[in-house]
Amino acid sequence: MSDDDVTAFEIFPWNRNFETGIEKIDEQHRVLVEILNRLAWHFASSTSELECGHILDELLSYAAYHFKEEEGIWKAALGEQEMVNNHHDSHQLFFVQIQMYRSSGESEEKVIGDLFNYLTRWLAFHILESDRRMALTVSAVKRGTPIAEAREEVDGQLSGSVSVMVSALLEVYGKFSASTIQLMREKMARLRAEDELERLQNEKLDAALQQQASDHERQLQFLAYSDPVTGLMNRNGILREIRHVMQQNDLAAGSAALISIDLDNFHDVNARFGEEAADRLLGLLARRWRESVAHGGQIARISGDEFVVLLADGGKVEAQLKALRLTAGQPFTLGGGSISVDFTAGVVLFPHDGAGDADTVLRQADHTLFRAKQEQKGDWLFLDANEQRLSAERQQLLADIRAGLVDNQFRLEYQPKVSMRSGDLVGVEALIRWDHPTRGLLSPIHFLPMLEHHPLIIDIGEWVIEQAFRQMAAWDIEGLTLDVGVNLAALHLQQPGFTENLAGILARYPHVAPQRLDLEILETAALGELDKASRIIRDCGSLGVTFSLDDFGTGYSSLSYLKQLPVKTLKIDQGFVRGALSNGDDISIIKGIIGLSHAFDRKLVAEGVESKEHGELLISLGCFDAQGYAIAKPMKPEKIAVWKNKWQPYLEWSAREQDIT
Repeated sequence: MSDDDVTAFEIFPWNRNFETGIEKIDEQHRVLVEILNRLAWHFASSTSELECGHILDELLSYAAYHFKEEEGIWKAALGEQEMVNNHHDSHQLFFVQIQMYRSSGESEEKVIGDLFNYLTRWLAFHILESDRRMALTVSAVKRGTPIAEAREEVDGQLSGSVSVMVSALLEVYGKFSASTIQLMREKMARLRAEDELERLQNEKLDAALQQQASDHERQLQFLAYSDPVTGLMNRNGILREIRHVMQQNDLAAGSAALISIDLDNFHDVNARFGEEAADRLLGLLARRWRESVAHGGQIARISGDEFVVLLADGGKVEAQLKALRLTAGQPFTLGGGSISVDFTAGVVLFPHDGAGDADTVLRQADHTLFRAKQEQKGDWLFLDANEQRLSAERQQLLADIRAGLVDNQFRLEYQPKVSMRSGDLVGVEALIRWDHPTRGLLSPIHFLPMLEHHPLIIDIGEWVIEQAFRQMAAWDIEGLTLDVGVNLAALHLQQPGFTENLAGILARYPHVAPQRLDLEILETAALGELDKASRIIRDCGSLGVTFSLDDFGTGYSSLSYLKQLPVKTLKIDQGFVRGALSNGDDISIIKGIIGLSHAFDRKLVAEGVESKEHGELLISLGCFDAQGYAIAKPMKPEKIAVWKNKWQPYLEWSAREQDIT
């Protein structure tokens, strides 16, 4: 199991609805949630080598730090109000409850289930309702509203739709906590089965063991593509069937359908009858549904209480859903009572322009199901035309980017980095542009965000590094020696073989010193994979290239993080620089970053210097290297030499140098 799998499943997915509007608190909430997700994975993983108690201690330790920071913010704004004291009491009860779980005499499986149910519900309620209430009250008080009136105002704001949203999300995340561990155990069992299957297929067995191996292989095939609880196909199996449907040459648009189904309030079955009875209910339901699926249809169970139905005839969706509802609504007799089942569903008709493969179709059905759970639980929704349009636009953009790489539609512009006091050109940053055949010249904001988690970002990154070296070699012929910074995506940095591929590019340009290439990565490129990122950066450092942390201060910076990550330069995010002339908090942040650069012996470059005053302020604070429109806009490579010969810093910047010296 790779490190990527740790973050592939989230027991508590983050949502913008969780943000309080207070940046410091929101950042700390994200870290708490990340720790909870890692804790869930390690509890669920039978192959995890890290002791769960160690991660639980980390959660408690960070919660103690976060609660202290958060209570300080509330107390500073609201004083010794009852709501502040009540908030403190809820924090203390959190520690009491966790310690009770740790010392419980119940079985480990029950304690784990109870623990995650409590944690997910506590975090969702605490962030969505309690912390948001405090944040809104603080905001009202800062506007000059008396505390009593502020509380009444906030009570009014949170009494309507927000309360409904809290209840809905509490139910959704309660279900996540009950199903995530089971889902991950199933996935890891499947992965082990697939690994064993591959080993058997590639191994030459002795003739006397052929029959035994054949039987064993059939069993492994079942485990790889089937759900052991219900006997239905699992996620792998239904994906295989969707691919078979999509490979039909005569398949008309929207003629097939995929239905993603989630049982409503299934946690009540577990609570009332127990997990063993709940599994028996799933088996009985699967048997009924298998018999009621339309001719040519397929059904699978892909997670705890989530099913998928594949129909070759999309016109039968409504009739199929009614048949499934009718059979699920007939009572099931379990130990000591009976119960009927209802469900919510999301439907995708395919093929359509925004669904190019089976994984995309299944993902769209899951998203439509999630929207149905929020908007009309107990009913079903179809993927609407707007969502299909957005998906189709993304698919078209990806196709255009592939074509653009083949047709040389991309080019690089370069923005100078200078010493503001002396005027020396210390390097340039390579910035990609897309000369689109119909949309004209596009900046990265119009296409790179769509590639953040797509393998095409790796192809783009390789192209940019290659072009940067080609340009450095061309400048060398002109007598212009420049260092070049290149932005690197997280997916590209963590790609297997990245260091080897980079070494290959360096070998093609032996006359360009590797030290002249600076790879700029965001803090989040290494977050959660700090050891892996540090190893890659050190391996690349042995080749001679350097690294910078781009947009520094906007991620999850910490002293230990900065200490372990072997980067050469910190780049101050342009948002702090632009706001520093009018915002004291931004000045404080910049001072802190400058202090960190001195403490850890890192170079420093400020982005976003758009005026003479920005430069004066930065020089006075002790930051001397910068880039921005007050210095130069990004330009074509052939213009760099002309600009360099004409460039002069502002006299006020030079005067600042004299004042400092």
